[in-house]
Amino acid sequence: MFIGHLPGVYLALRPLQRRLPPLAFAAGLLCSVLPDLDLIWFYFVDNRAFHHHEYITHRPILWAKVLLLGLLLRRFHHLTGSPIATLATGALIHLCLDSIAGAVTWGWPWWDHKTTLVHVPATHDHWIKSFLAHWTFKVEISLCVLAAAVWWRSRRARRP
Repeated sequence: MFIGHLPGVYLALRPLQRRLPPLAFAAGLLCSVLPDLDLIWFYFVDNRAFHHHEYITHRPILWAKVLLLGLLLRRFHHLTGSPIATLATGALIHLCLDSIAGAVTWGWPWWDHKTTLVHVPATHDHWIKSFLAHWTFKVEISLCVLAAAVWWRSRRARRP
């Protein structure tokens, strides 16, 4: 996924928005892209030695533990636990979306099998061009259009 993480998480969390504190909703949206901050390490520190999905930020167990922590905290302090839980939810949705055409190791640390639903063949001279030409990119564009329509409609519905 290149552009679909934020719109995908927005669409997933939008039905819950009225029941969530504003900070919690914002945390979920923020974490829709947070796992990809490992790209900074990938490009500037690690010199692309390992695919960025190999870093801890792309390990579902990390975000599952954060989600569990947030849900436990929510029982005692809603304003603290909810943002933590939705932050982790945004990251887990990010990983689900990455699993469409990118490899995510869902069973790590017990199992090193990488899950990818669709293989994107190298049809162009650069891997980005291959991804942009693949039908899965149309899914990302559809997510963006749908999220924009939902957002626009919700803004219009609030007007008197």
